[in-house]
Amino acid sequence: MDIDDLSYIGQPIKLDKVRHIKFTIKGLKLIAKKSGSVVKAFKDMQLMNKEFDIEGMDHLVLLLHAGLIHEDPTLTIENVENLLTMNNMTMIFTSIMKAFNGSTTEPAEDGGSENAEGEPQK
Repeated sequence: MDIDDLSYIGQPIKLDKVRHIKFTIKGLKLIAKKSGSVVKAFKDMQLMNKEFDIEGMDHLVLLLHAGLIHEDPTLTIENVENLLTMNNMTMIFTSIMKAFNGSTTEPAEDGGSENAEGEPQK
């Protein structure tokens, strides 16, 4: 996938309206500030699939909020909590994971990373 941060609009998701989940630096900083680490937040959200508890739901809300604020900076945690239902949680979880993968660059086939122009770095 050849994407750059400016052209990637995000992972579309239908909630109250069609929105786009995209993890910008602002969103990633919010995740790290609230949970201590971006990696920890994603791991904790994945545990929610096994243990349906408040902490797991809080991580799901945090990640969704952080992924949507690029599009709507006025969106609050409370707004996001009201967008989540038992019926759409699985779809939201999947969309967050797709968005996170889409918001990061893929390694080049030789195992190196790509520069901003999509060229492998040496």
